[in-house]
Amino acid sequence: MVGRELWAFLFMIGFLVFNWPFLEIFSDFLPYFLFGVWGVFITAVYLVIQVTERKGKKNV
Repeated sequence: MVGRELWAFLFMIGFLVFNWPFLEIFSDFLPYFLFGVWGVFITAVYLVIQVTERKGKKNV
């Protein structure tokens, strides 16, 4: 999975995690869930950017 597929996968995971069923499951400690998942999501976006930049430099 590289490039567009990785971004689409990350978008779908983000969409599912921040959607109603997960928010309802973790409603007792919702602020902690939101901050934790948001931090993991930002880290995942950073890692995807790093991987795609390295693959782009290898192809040049």
